[in-house]
Amino acid sequence: MPSLWIGNFSFEDQLAGRQNQSAVVRRFEAELTPCLVAATSQGDYVLCAEGVDEEYLEMLKVFGMRPPVFITSEQLPELQTEITQICPWGWTDQVRHLAKKLEVQDESPSHEAVLMTNSRSYSLKLSQQFKCELSDEVEVHSMSELCRAIEQAEFADGFVIKSEFGQSGRGQIISRGKELSEKENGWAKKRIESGRALYLEPYLKPVHEFGIQWEIPRQGTPALFGITSLNSGRNGQFASSSVNKNFDSFPELELIIEKQKEACCEIQNAGYFGPVGIDAMIYEASGGTRKTRPLQDINARWTMGRLAICWANVCFPEEKNVSWAHGNTRPSENAIRTSPKLVEGKSVQHQTWCYS
Repeated sequence: MPSLWIGNFSFEDQLAGRQNQSAVVRRFEAELTPCLVAATSQGDYVLCAEGVDEEYLEMLKVFGMRPPVFITSEQLPELQTEITQICPWGWTDQVRHLAKKLEVQDESPSHEAVLMTNSRSYSLKLSQQFKCELSDEVEVHSMSELCRAIEQAEFADGFVIKSEFGQSGRGQIISRGKELSEKENGWAKKRIESGRALYLEPYLKPVHEFGIQWEIPRQGTPALFGITSLNSGRNGQFASSSVNKNFDSFPELELIIEKQKEACCEIQNAGYFGPVGIDAMIYEASGGTRKTRPLQDINARWTMGRLAICWANVCFPEEKNVSWAHGNTRPSENAIRTSPKLVEGKSVQHQTWCYS
């Protein structure tokens, strides 16, 4: 049963109504799409707008993998009778349209369910429902409301402003200051004036961050797929995930998983099914006490953390504390390159690595 994998990593942009990709985003997707191979099965296809170098395919064989076939959209009609399932990074109307065109049975959650469960307003609602929201987390609808809120003492150490949809640091501001810069003010004003809400929360001092992966069936109990340590860059962008790690020093994780499982049941009730990644944090509050934030961000789609688990299983199946990192330099001596060197004959700028 061959599947067609689609690396629509700008998924949230499409949910937000931004349909026209920039050349930078298109290239980013082309460079990152080959990383989906760690999740594929024998006989699968990967839709890639630009060609992948043969050296990468040979490298995959070293790990006992039979690489999937990389195809372009022009080749899809030839495979219409072969493809039986579509596996996108996230479900959008464009992906559903493709499934219909290929006459593949549509087994996707509804657009309304995907839109709702990926929104910042929904994760805030669930946090409030399960009484695990930040006391000073707030939704704002005007610039005056936003500026007044930032002036409060709770935001003296900095703040984070998130838009309704965003991923890997995009669609948000992280500031260690006490007021908006001119650039940040323009970013917020543009979104407020377009009628969109913003979500303000205090900057937290992390003790540890987690990317916890779930699989939600149409019916039945949501299942824990895996737990990763989440490492983010200064601006909130994804840097790396670590898997097969010892989490004994984080007893709070039990409560986090309990809350997340309850949240997954609500997500299922809302009509969504499929992969879900929920970010969580243990942070240091005033006085040095440790507190938890079980529902920091909800991603009703595939995630980098889920891919990290797949790559760890491919590259270091017997090892503990395996990391999958994004970066242009080799992070360790035993790091294995998991992205091609060339895509469409051009050097890959967004490189990925797996190491133990």
